[in-house]
Amino acid sequence: MKILLTNPKSASIFRTFGFVFPPTGLLCVAAYAEQRGCNVSIKDFAISGESPRDFSFKDYDIVGVTSDTTQFPISMSIAKEAKKAGCTVVMGGPHPLFVDKELLTNGSTDFVVHGEGELTFYDLVKTLESQGDLSKISGISFKYNGLVKKTPQRELIADLDTLPFPARHLIDMKLYNRAAYKFGYQRPMINIITSRGCPHDCLFCAVPAISGREWRSRSVDSIMAELDIVYNVYGYRAVAFCDDNFTISPERVKELCKRIIEKRYDLWWWCMSSPSMLIKNKEMLELMSKAGAKTVFIGVESGSETTLKAFNKKMDGNTAIKAVSVLKQNKIEIHASFILGGVEENANSILKTIKFARKLNSNVAQFSILTPYPGTALYKKLKNKIIDKKWHRFNGFFLVFRHEKVSYYAMELLLLWAYVSFYLRNWLALKGFVKVFTKNNPVMKKFFWKKRQDSC
Repeated sequence: MKILLTNPKSASIFRTFGFVFPPTGLLCVAAYAEQRGCNVSIKDFAISGESPRDFSFKDYDIVGVTSDTTQFPISMSIAKEAKKAGCTVVMGGPHPLFVDKELLTNGSTDFVVHGEGELTFYDLVKTLESQGDLSKISGISFKYNGLVKKTPQRELIADLDTLPFPARHLIDMKLYNRAAYKFGYQRPMINIITSRGCPHDCLFCAVPAISGREWRSRSVDSIMAELDIVYNVYGYRAVAFCDDNFTISPERVKELCKRIIEKRYDLWWWCMSSPSMLIKNKEMLELMSKAGAKTVFIGVESGSETTLKAFNKKMDGNTAIKAVSVLKQNKIEIHASFILGGVEENANSILKTIKFARKLNSNVAQFSILTPYPGTALYKKLKNKIIDKKWHRFNGFFLVFRHEKVSYYAMELLLLWAYVSFYLRNWLALKGFVKVFTKNNPVMKKFFWKKRQDSC
């Protein structure tokens, strides 16, 4: 069977801030299947810019489509075009597993893969080839005798070192390099995932529902082996460690840093961390800085302790202040995220968070409106209050549920004020604002290009 795995264009925050990464999840699924003899190709519509309507699916037997919530409308168009071409369509990723009944009853999809895809997708392919019993495959949904059947959940992969590295040879890496240079970055950046799962229970996060609450880590040997490939074979000198919380194990981070230093790699890197882990592990931060860490993404979320408690964030405002301080001491830039519009918040408490963001004075501030993604505890809480089911608008820039204390237009103005007041507070911040919101934001980019064309 000929297999095509596809990645739709995304409206993710990474793209807004200029990061254009290969679809690592798909590449991992492809690598596992290819390692076992399958004929696999990758089509990344996010980087090619093509429309699914203009692509020929007729040469493939199985088309896999990944999707987060913002990608879902385009994922559906890929699925429909593939079905028209007579392909078997398999969907996976963070969003489809929560709307599997809808997908399987509307005729656009044949199978939905739940959770981690490597083992499940391969089992599905082999069962289809042998015309075996689909009900024996763990972790899928499919339609049987007119009814949607969901098989028992597959156990999470305990030893991530057993998985092959992402099949980067199946895509044109130069396309991602050119995208990085287009956005003005000095070094093209590659993404590496070194762990899965998250033990925390933040109200707005779907990671535990998708990857589990148990944090599972690759060994330092495995991470270094992949790092050697992207550094020596592909020539990358910048890496984004895209784990949901890279620093859960300080000892692992310290060992990795020591190994990078021993290699004398000229490497810049970026990672995510909780503020509390940073202030408790200053030795780790010192090693991170020596090993090339340039930016750490921290989830500050709010300046209100009441809101933090409602979000199930196990921290207070002082934690964020201390984390920013120790990062600056180690000359590591801070990318801080803030969520506006907690269920119990009003305009005053939102303004308090905006003021707090200015006080923190991070290098980058990312503001988003609270969004109830399927699979989160927040979605269950607000399901009956969601007023906008246009999934591409679930990107943090729109209020998609009926808020009891802040109107839609007031929330939009507060979001705009958050960015304006933060990035226009001084000249250095203004330069960052121009870079992010005229070069990287697709809406603003279109506006500024139109202005330039009108003036010519």
